[in-house]
Amino acid sequence: MEALLLHPPFADPTQPYLSLPTLKACLKKRGLDARVVDLNLEAAHWLMDHETLRDIARRIGSRFVDLNRSQGLDFHEQREFRALVAARPSIEHAVGADPSPITVFQTRELFYDASHYALARRHVEMAFEALSAANYPYRFGFNVASHGVLPWSFDLLDEYCAKKKSPLDAFYQGWFKGAEEWDWDAGTLPNCELADTGFIGVSVVFPSQIPEALYLCRFLKARAPHAFIALGGPCIHQVAIHMEEELRVRLLSFADGIGLFEGEETLAQLLPRLDEWRRATPAARFALLADVPNLMTLDPIAKTPRIGPRWSLDMEDAVAPDYSDLDLDRYWAPSRTLLYAPTRGCYWGKCSFCYYGLTETATASYREIPADRAASELGQLSRRYGVKNFYISCDVLSPKYAVKLAEALIEKGVKIRWSSDLKIEKYFTPERCKLLFDSGLRSAAFGIESGSDRILSLMQKGCDRATMTTVNRAFHEAGVATEWMTFTDHPDESVDEALETVQWIEEQQEFIDLFIVGQFGLENGSDIAQDPLRYGVRKIYYASGDDLRLYALFTQKNGRRNADSNTRIEREIERVASAWELHPYPWAGANSTHHSFLHFLEFGPRAFRNHFQKAGAASKGALATPPVAHIAGMREKPRFDVEHIAERERAFFGEYMQRALYTTIPASRTGGSGSDEVAPLSAEDYAAAASNVTILRSGWKA
Repeated sequence: MEALLLHPPFADPTQPYLSLPTLKACLKKRGLDARVVDLNLEAAHWLMDHETLRDIARRIGSRFVDLNRSQGLDFHEQREFRALVAARPSIEHAVGADPSPITVFQTRELFYDASHYALARRHVEMAFEALSAANYPYRFGFNVASHGVLPWSFDLLDEYCAKKKSPLDAFYQGWFKGAEEWDWDAGTLPNCELADTGFIGVSVVFPSQIPEALYLCRFLKARAPHAFIALGGPCIHQVAIHMEEELRVRLLSFADGIGLFEGEETLAQLLPRLDEWRRATPAARFALLADVPNLMTLDPIAKTPRIGPRWSLDMEDAVAPDYSDLDLDRYWAPSRTLLYAPTRGCYWGKCSFCYYGLTETATASYREIPADRAASELGQLSRRYGVKNFYISCDVLSPKYAVKLAEALIEKGVKIRWSSDLKIEKYFTPERCKLLFDSGLRSAAFGIESGSDRILSLMQKGCDRATMTTVNRAFHEAGVATEWMTFTDHPDESVDEALETVQWIEEQQEFIDLFIVGQFGLENGSDIAQDPLRYGVRKIYYASGDDLRLYALFTQKNGRRNADSNTRIEREIERVASAWELHPYPWAGANSTHHSFLHFLEFGPRAFRNHFQKAGAASKGALATPPVAHIAGMREKPRFDVEHIAERERAFFGEYMQRALYTTIPASRTGGSGSDEVAPLSAEDYAAAASNVTILRSGWKA
């Protein structure tokens, strides 16, 4: 019996993720095995294939012609039409890209050329813009897979699967071919043959992977009904652990089981039982797996979910990840990188806003592999896979452990370059920062959060602005690139306090090498969610259609900021950010990405203040007219006023989202249980509101 561990789309294709190679290594230690498949990487290659891009172009052109020759468009069609018009030149640019983006990213000389890199990044973004238009109303990217308006409800997810809305369905059909589809004469074999596969685990690390992960579960269950299909990973854990029972039942309709918390012992006990599980009745199957640690399954008699006994890894039993199933040169980068985790959990564990990792609330308990052993394992991984670059992938390294690891790396002569997330503490003296640099540390991402000491205290950060300023400078002056993670809109933050953060970044700009100013999002397991009144939060609620509870909404004692205040903050962020070349995940110019790290290594900590400025128009300017794709509908003139449609959209959503997100109604009115209130936003509410927008007529007649 073969076991498959799948990393699903959509996520970063520039480096392998850590979780599945870690599980594989732990299984091998127990005399078991599983094959790791980075399906996200393979899907990314498929999407950027020339023929796939041309097929997207044909679909855009065909749909554009259909709408363009209509007598009138309803609101949904108007929005789709505008997306198609914008996507036509984008897909032509993507189709005509020469060299291809993947070639640029995998070729050292091109990757480090600012213009080539910037243009390749834009070509990929254009391809995703086109993919989204061709699959309206859904939006896709390496960090997004969403509906254009609605949160994911189970009804929407069921429709997504049943109506084959995934843009990757053709890819899955080809990748998971059945034996009857093999072309034996041509010697064509499937990439994943399912006949002997008894277990398929789908790991969900990021919210952007949820739709495709669930789509894959349904797809694979149809292809391999004999296999045990499991969901797992930190993102699906955080979704499932806080779900009401009736929603857990719906989530379990996609899989035979869901692995919660840490998965090593779950798989070690589950896999040997699956031969018997396949032969058993439904009731006997449930009984057989009831004591598997951390496994949630459905009791077929009581129709209720049950979770096996809780288990956490003793780090004495941890093993180094096994990347042997992966082609490390297939990732979108000119050199290899690996992730390694010598610790789990967070040593601090007090921040108000944080819900991170495999736990019910806050962060998991902090555990460490001895630093000497971690250094040895890093050396072994470096030699085995020919890798010099590592991302130490932890919730956060404790300062003392980071220094011990640095000392061990130096003592053992392990020559690597590494980056990680660190919490600023006074412990990081200039001498210790120099030691970290000498061990190979070349970039560090700091959870700075806010420039207001009052807000930092409210957040329970355990550090003040003056300390952060001093320690950050010590890292920068030691040669370590400093990456700041900040955000606005923490509950009870004023406009002036939000601006303090931006002004502080500007003041310290010579010592900050990358940064992000995000916007606060309330997490289910955070301290704020557990004790809202302490933070001035009056009520926490969700949109009616948000069955996964991914986007908590809330009211606070001082009310929401008005649009003018938000605009003022956004403009200040844009003004200050203009001195850097910043871009979203997973590109160079985003915090803690492989591409950013490689550019730090090549050009030094100031890479995003001086190198990418050489790209000029290739980075942000207007591009030349794309090469003609010779596909129907690409150059036909739009017969509807696109600017007028855009004005209609702005007017509609300016009013609709205020009501749909910031007013509440009893959950019972939307079919929910209990007396809790919800925001009206749902498929039904949106459809009703959109139906009131007048038809846009065309003057064209056949």
